[in-house]
Amino acid sequence: MKFKFKISKQGLEKESRSLLGKLLGGALVAVVLWFIFGSLDWYDPWIAMKPEVNVLGPRTDFVIEAGDNDSGVRNIQVVVQQGDQEKEVLTHTFPSPGFFGAKGSRFTKVEIPVVVDAEALDLKEGKATLVVTAHDLSWRNRFHGRLATLIREVDVHLVPLNLAFLSVNHLLHRGGTGLILYKLNKPAKESGVVVGGHFYAGFANPKGAGDQYQVLFPVPREVSGAEQVELVARPPAGEEVRLLVPLRVKPRRWRQDRLNLSPEFLRKVAADFPGPNSNDPLAAFLEVNRQMRQENHERVRQVCARPQPQPLWSGSFRRFLGKAMARFGDKRTYVYQGRTVDQQVHLGEDLASLEHSPVPAANHGQVALAEPLGIYGQTVILDHGLGVFSMYSHLSRIEVKPGERLEKGAILGRTGATGLAGGDHLHFSMILQGEFVDPLEWWDPHWLKDQVEGQWAKAGAAAAEGAKTAAPPPKAAKGKGKKTKSQAKRKKAKRED
Repeated sequence: MKFKFKISKQGLEKESRSLLGKLLGGALVAVVLWFIFGSLDWYDPWIAMKPEVNVLGPRTDFVIEAGDNDSGVRNIQVVVQQGDQEKEVLTHTFPSPGFFGAKGSRFTKVEIPVVVDAEALDLKEGKATLVVTAHDLSWRNRFHGRLATLIREVDVHLVPLNLAFLSVNHLLHRGGTGLILYKLNKPAKESGVVVGGHFYAGFANPKGAGDQYQVLFPVPREVSGAEQVELVARPPAGEEVRLLVPLRVKPRRWRQDRLNLSPEFLRKVAADFPGPNSNDPLAAFLEVNRQMRQENHERVRQVCARPQPQPLWSGSFRRFLGKAMARFGDKRTYVYQGRTVDQQVHLGEDLASLEHSPVPAANHGQVALAEPLGIYGQTVILDHGLGVFSMYSHLSRIEVKPGERLEKGAILGRTGATGLAGGDHLHFSMILQGEFVDPLEWWDPHWLKDQVEGQWAKAGAAAAEGAKTAAPPPKAAKGKGKKTKSQAKRKKAKRED
């Protein structure tokens, strides 16, 4: 049996319209879904600051970079928060590319110059917070877009840095230690003294007011032009401040020491310090005595670059009980087969005792180095605070570790002949922020009391006395005390009335 279906013209048109409606509806849903999911975005925007800002001066310029690889950047805002106040620095909104805007028309990466005018914003000296935000063009967060935030804690510096010289210790010897006390009206990024082109950092006066600082510095061993050093204070923002400080340095004559080099000693040095000149003992010695010596001194400067900011020592430094064999500042002339081959300066005290004698710490301190150090052999360096270090070299054995705290007199090793040594002894040095100075002063309890610790106390006492003198007199209680002339006249006029 065959069945035949007839579709009327009206039915066909109805089916066509229905199909077309479904197709259009599906297309519309697809477009809407595409737009919604495309506008929702999948990645946060990003922010960067160039250069990084940690300090705000009267005027601070920097650039904010921001970007979003999907929908593009909508806006950027920069504000400064200080206390309970929030000051707007900049708000920038970027034009939208429109509903069907091409991706290339979106602001996927932008750079915005920023100027923070502290006076216009009425910022105060002190701490503040710099906040940068960026939104993208996505529909996230209730159509506000995804958010990126960059926060920097900053210091606002508006008051110019002021540097005032207070005093310098009066007993200055060539190759010795100098002390300058000075005052700052506010903390600096760094401050100290420049001697012969080298900067030596200052620290807070241990016995003074909060605005007092002191710096221990090496007095040059030789005359080098004018007898003066330069105090320097560098603010976090703005120009540094400099003051010239004249010095009165007592002259000094250094001992001359002539060392005759034997072939056996040169062969020993070549064997102990193998290198490209091992087959030429004299060349090997000169390389060690010159180049390695410089490298070792640079290593010492690195070790002494970050001292403890407070004194760890107590009283004078103990001298190792041994016979003095060579002195600080000796000018050594090295002679081989009747001719001068090298000249160096001895930068410590050589003290000889019994072989492998115990070596005590000269004062309280922290171990900054405990390892072989080239020409100095097995070496220990102690940090005593405020840039003061002591060094113990040519040890046969080290009995401490870096970071360990030692009491005065604690045994740190044993004497020996390691490194460029001709026999068992202790090479002892005193160092100020990487520069060798005369140990004799630090062994002298009177010098340390009068020229260092006493100077700290004097400056602190003077500051306290000045503050007491500057304080306003207490106000007289109401109704008491001597009457002024104007008060007496008013009282007399009242009686006459």
